[in-house]
This record gives sequence, C-alpha cells and structure tokens, in this order.
Amino acid sequence: MSAVGAPDLALHPGDRCVVECRRIPEFGRVARCLEREGAPPPRGTVPFVLRRATLQDETKAKENATLGRMAAKTVRKRAEELKLPLRVIQVRYSFDRSVLHVSFTSEDRVEFGEWVRILAGDLRTRVEMKPMGVRDTAQLVGGMGGCGRPLCCKTWLKDFDAVSVKMAKTQRLTLNPGTIGGMCGRLKCCLKYEFEGYRACAEKFPKDGARVACPDGCGKVCDKDILRERLKIRLEDGRVFDYDVGEVRAVTEPATSRESRQEKRR
Repeated sequence: MSAVGAPDLALHPGDRCVVECRRIPEFGRVARCLEREGAPPPRGTVPFVLRRATLQDETKAKENATLGRMAAKTVRKRAEELKLPLRVIQVRYSFDRSVLHVSFTSEDRVEFGEWVRILAGDLRTRVEMKPMGVRDTAQLVGGMGGCGRPLCCKTWLKDFDAVSVKMAKTQRLTLNPGTIGGMCGRLKCCLKYEFEGYRACAEKFPKDGARVACPDGCGKVCDKDILRERLKIRLEDGRVFDYDVGEVRAVTEPATSRESRQEKRR
C-alpha cells in the first residue's frame, strides 16, 4: 500500500516501520520511496508512517506472526464446523492485536456473521473479514508460473487488466486450460503482453479458410505462423505447402461459384 510520513522521517527501501492505517497501527516494510509533489494529503485519508521500527517493535511483530498462525488453526476449525464453503488464505493480527484480519476466497456468497461472532468470543478480539478474488489470492500467496519464473502478480504486476480468449486465438495458442490458464485458474495475464503486436502482424494475413493464389496454384489457408510470417496453403489438388505471406494474394471467389454452392445446400 501507499503511505505518507513526516518530512523529517528518513526512510529507505527495506526499512521496517510502524504505520497507522484506518486508525489501526500496522507493521510493514518500505518497498520503495517516491517523491510527492505538492502538499501531502490530510492525515487519516491514507496510511501514515508513525516511526521507524525499533527492536521492540520487530520483536512484537514476530510475536504477532506466531499468534496469527495459532489463531489461523481456530479460524479454519470453526469454518469447518459451520460447513462454510470457503478457503482461508491469510490470518494476521494488527500491530496492537486489536483486530484480527481474516482473508478468504469463496466461489459462492458466504454468510459469515455467526463465524465472526464465534471467533470474536474464542480469540477475544475484533475480527474483520476480507473476501478475495482468485487473482488477488494468487498475488498474495505467490508461486511459480509455467514459464519457470515467479508469478508476475507477486513480483511486479499491480493492476489486473481484462484478458479474453480472443487474445489466445490471435496468438494461435492451443485453447487448453493447462496452456492458457494461470495458477489462479483464470486466463494468464501474460496473454495481454504481446497481444497488440500479434494483432498488428495478423492484419497482413488472409483469414483462415480464405481462398488465395500462390506460386503453385490456388488453394485455401489452413494454418498461419504469424511470427515467421508464413502461411500453410492447401491447394485444390490436396497438396499442402508453406509460403511467405508476401507470396500469397487473396482471390475473390466468382459469384457463380458461390451461387452454385448455395443451390447445393438447398
């Protein structure tokens, strides 16, 4: 999250600090420092850095992490007892332990009022529930992508843009969930990275099934290799050849041929 602090507070990436977020103290680490132009926003509207963490603060943060893992067992146990259709992703205490934050994901709408009341009695603290989408879950948990690198959403990607099957089709990818699906179960975010480039290159190609003329005669487009700018053409005699896109030109089918085919369908 983005936060502001006092002008005289010297912080650097990697520093631990205590932050006030919605009037609740939290413990965090500085990811990066940005220059802000103009007057800072009023305190209370965005998280505010209270101080650089002391040794006592870091010790307390470690205790909170241990207590959070213990509380997670109770949270999951109560969810199973109530037969709630959800998956608990993260359980953590605020820095002062006044609030227990519970993040979960579920395919269906969940009524968790009774769950919250039971947990508040068990753990003697206020409990806040945070529903999460599958992409947000993958961003929080992390993992390795099919490319062998850490997930983009965990390392650098912050905003989730819309991704469609059309992007996979334009890039001539196999429409197999194992190929185009990510760790979150949705379409891979990286399908969008090269989509515009593929779409620009594909504009010079005839459509699949289009009738074209090539050095060996006339035929129809049966496959494309967009990056290599090659076309696979099935000739009228059944032979299949590869050609550069510049060697092929579209052929307008005579109207008499179209009419005869329509008569046959009738």
